Amino acid sequence: MSWRNKNALLVAGAVGLGLLWTTFSGPVLRPHLAGIQVPYLASFLVNLSDVAVMAALVMLAARKGPLALWKMAGLAASPVKPLIWSAFILVPAAVAAALMAPVASDLSANTLLWQGGIFPVIEEVVYRGLAVGALVMLAHWRWWAACLAPALMFGIVHMAQGENPMDAAGIVAITALGGLLFGWLFVRWRFNLWPPILLHVGLNSLWIVFALGETALGGWLGNGLRLAVVVAAIVLSWKMIPRRIA
Repeated sequence: MSWRNKNALLVAGAVGLGLLWTTFSGPVLRPHLAGIQVPYLASFLVNLSDVAVMAALVMLAARKGPLALWKMAGLAASPVKPLIWSAFILVPAAVAAALMAPVASDLSANTLLWQGGIFPVIEEVVYRGLAVGALVMLAHWRWWAACLAPALMFGIVHMAQGENPMDAAGIVAITALGGLLFGWLFVRWRFNLWPPILLHVGLNSLWIVFALGETALGGWLGNGLRLAVVVAAIVLSWKMIPRRIA
């Protein structure tokens, strides 16, 4: 086996271990964080461990430093064009939601900050920036294969939102498909992580501010709005970034 192939295998293994940790980090760490009374802080620490473990494993496997990892994850890319792109998509979606759906009865600034902002950013760094970035750029996987495994794990970690097996399966399917979309956006935008971050934050925030559904499954209005956002995101990305994915 050549050095290049061995290094690619090590990187793929590191990403696999990192994704595995995201599945078990909650059950492993939460019992030790049970005494924390600050809302969302325990969840934040669990999510932070996902970033730390994935980053450490990839750096060890690829022999890369933090700056190289930061660039690989798409965090050093310019957010300007993605901000314009996301405004064209999310502003009309927010207006439509405001006209057709009531404001969520349990809306709070704290929930919007954490679930609408901080957690989606962390998830995109782990599942797209680090995982997809490493699999494509360091392990030399095809983009679709690199997006698939993180998307499946992304769906699985949301399984607990379901109150019964049918709901859990639906949530896994929807969030996994969302993970595939975010992965495609990351690659399509030339490994710029800001488009999937902005879209993820926007969708989560819409679900928190307006009564579109208790979980990722949503109701007819939430699903219709989500479909419109997905179509707009794909079409506008195709137009704004005329690049053929290898």
